[in-house]
Amino acid sequence: MSKTPGRLGAGLTALAALTCAAVLSAPYASATPTELEVSGRTIHAACTYEITAQVNHWFEVWFYDNALVIPGSPVKPANGVATIQWKPAKSGTHTLSALQGSHIEIKVNVAEPTLTGSATCGAGPLGFMGS
Repeated sequence: MSKTPGRLGAGLTALAALTCAAVLSAPYASATPTELEVSGRTIHAACTYEITAQVNHWFEVWFYDNALVIPGSPVKPANGVATIQWKPAKSGTHTLSALQGSHIEIKVNVAEPTLTGSATCGAGPLGFMGS
């Protein structure tokens, strides 16, 4: 009895698996975040900011801070935009990225808080008055 059909069957099975993987992942290849930005001019640790990604597909978007998933990810985009709230825990350079098939990233510098309370986070000195 020849072993060729067994090898052929194993080869065809492997080829089918690769083809299936390529077909299933193909739509993700066209999903591309085109722009990434963070709200605020000066970013301080312990304050909350909004990260916005412009995307060209309806697939969920994963957001990362220094390669760690930002809590709340993944996010379903609406009208080509995905947003998430981000609160940097410490100062220094942070690499923010959005992943949707491919990825885009930006680097932001996070400053130490200079004041206690809402003034550091952009509410201003009269933040307690609702400004």
